[in-house]
Amino acid sequence: MPPEPVSQSHLTAVLEVGARVAIRWRLPDSDVPEGGPHFTDVLGQVRAVDDESVVVDTRGGVATVRLDRIALARRVPPPPVRRPRRAPGGEDIGIDDLQVLMTAGMPPLDSARVGEWLLRSAEGYTGRANSALPVGDPGIPLLAAIEQVTAWYGERNQPALVQLPHPADANPQQSELGSFLAQHNWRFLTRTLVMTRPTSATAPSGPAHSPLPRMTASSPNDGAISPSLGESAVTRDNVAVSESPSDDWWSSASPRSLEHRDTLASVLELIPEAAYLTAYAGDQPVGHLRLAFTDGWSGVFDVHTDPASRRTGVARALLASATEVAAQRRIPLQYLQVAADNLAAVGLYESLGWRVHHAYHYATAAR
Repeated sequence: MPPEPVSQSHLTAVLEVGARVAIRWRLPDSDVPEGGPHFTDVLGQVRAVDDESVVVDTRGGVATVRLDRIALARRVPPPPVRRPRRAPGGEDIGIDDLQVLMTAGMPPLDSARVGEWLLRSAEGYTGRANSALPVGDPGIPLLAAIEQVTAWYGERNQPALVQLPHPADANPQQSELGSFLAQHNWRFLTRTLVMTRPTSATAPSGPAHSPLPRMTASSPNDGAISPSLGESAVTRDNVAVSESPSDDWWSSASPRSLEHRDTLASVLELIPEAAYLTAYAGDQPVGHLRLAFTDGWSGVFDVHTDPASRRTGVARALLASATEVAAQRRIPLQYLQVAADNLAAVGLYESLGWRVHHAYHYATAAR
């Protein structure tokens, strides 16, 4: 049995001039091809509406639909603003595009879609792999979309977490989704910066940046670490590069990474192109990072220095080596993500030529 036309009160609420709507309506019998379909869809902005019909501006032109033929009508969010994919410094890739690209550097172990929104889960390890990325059109009203997000994470015994990308100087609650979540008492968590740089960017010179020969993964320098080592104690020739995480790479991981080692190892297996960098002081691993390569970008992840080796040039050496690796692979652009309140790290990155592209907040449902 064909569906009944929707009520006049529902249409009045949905079909307001200026609203972006999706409409499914029944074709006249004379327009139905042999074997169907009997219905067609319209997506666009309402130009005009009266007691008999609605006029919608669509990509293909203007469509006029009789109200008594409408089987479904709903509001849909505006389409995401898209900007060019590339620019020499990475500034002109759109926020949404870069967010989607970065998912390849920390892929989830489990995922689903609500329309174009991506739901991600990786046993609770990292917000990036355990949050919904609301890029694009969920295909349903916001309330229904958020209910589906909450239910999906509830099935996995995880709190619902939504990653909200936005311009660096913007308030996340000013966006349509951010405002909606705030009105429904979601909590907004710490701010994260997304920073980019061209691989060819110059940075202030210093011992960690001088062109030194690279170690092989099996030949760290002899000697032992000392907390009294100076700023230039670790340089790029103290960094080993491997295509998979070595024992030394794991031994220099952060306590949180080691706590979730099995989960992280499973995530890393999903990254098709990667490099793992380990810094040494003598023969002792004192820091590491990893790189994920996607569509002309090198993503920098898991930058960690052993607390006893801080202020010895470890992070600078690792980052300089990361740029070398990207250049050797002819990858023109780099990105990383850092907590905005980690002022020491942000300052280091800025001194090496990194610039803020955008920011994001996480929002979580109130309990």
